[in-house]
Amino acid sequence: MRQLEAERKFSLERVLEVFFTILLMLPLVTSLLLGRLVQSFGYFLYVLADRFIDIYSHIVQQDLSNALKNLLRIHLVLHSFFGHFLKFYDSVPLWDKALHFFGSFTIAFFFYHVLLNDSKFWRSLSERMSQIVAFLLANFAGVLWEIAEFIADKLFCLNAQRGLDDTMFDLIFNVFGSYFSVRIARKFLKERRKHEPNSQTRCTDHR
Repeated sequence: MRQLEAERKFSLERVLEVFFTILLMLPLVTSLLLGRLVQSFGYFLYVLADRFIDIYSHIVQQDLSNALKNLLRIHLVLHSFFGHFLKFYDSVPLWDKALHFFGSFTIAFFFYHVLLNDSKFWRSLSERMSQIVAFLLANFAGVLWEIAEFIADKLFCLNAQRGLDDTMFDLIFNVFGSYFSVRIARKFLKERRKHEPNSQTRCTDHR
């Protein structure tokens, strides 16, 4: 019975992975066929980021939960397929702000997980320190994103940044998203540990 459930779970995970890959590849292929090289490069970066999820696990020898992998892929799909390809950034009010919140939430969740567990290159941090560092790294990523948008606007006239207010609200939503993420992530991973007693755990002294 358990083997059957495991097989079904594995099949569902594979279906989701293929589904997300298709949604990420479709904008890239379409842009290439239409000769839109600048957009194609942007879509290619999203596809590359999707592949990097598995490459990361192999390089640092750290397992990522399927829930975390799907969260990262959903974030990429919302940006690439829905935001840019279907133009939700232009047609859906506050889509950009919602994705800044969700994106920062996702990145902080990712960093909290990887910092809380040992890898090939670093030792795990305490839960409190993982929360703090994950929060800071997620917001640093948000700042880098704004810098990248600024450079893209200057080079390609993309109009990604629409004034100081737009940029500041983006950063504010990043702060809120990362804050709620590190608060929720701690509870989520504690529940996961309860159901995976044989999974890799760190020292129980979490100060």
